[in-house]
Amino acid sequence: MFAETLRELRNAQGLTQSELAKIAGVNLRTLQNYELGVCLPKSPVTLNRIAAYFNVPLQSLVKSDDFYRLLASEQKETGREQDRMELYRLMQEITALFAGGHLSASDRELFLDAMTELVRESYDG
Repeated sequence: MFAETLRELRNAQGLTQSELAKIAGVNLRTLQNYELGVCLPKSPVTLNRIAAYFNVPLQSLVKSDDFYRLLASEQKETGREQDRMELYRLMQEITALFAGGHLSASDRELFLDAMTELVRESYDG
């Protein structure tokens, strides 16, 4: 999802990969890897730069479970290992809940959006 969305946004703006790499604060090869689907940004800061530039919400760039992984990696980088572990555990429990197939896709997305908002509020608060 991220690779396709990023490529579409970049092309719609008429940007080269090199130009977007500068905007995102990454090197050209890293941006190329994003668009090839090889990897996601390791830092939420990079993802925020991309979302801000294109004026789109983070959720439109990455799936909710990828967003939680990015938040978890941010917590590790800032030394809040306990928060990272708790967030990862929560993500695993939510994933297991949805694996049972009891929620529709739209209900699942609403739930993950609500959880994303709660996580953000907890770190802003």
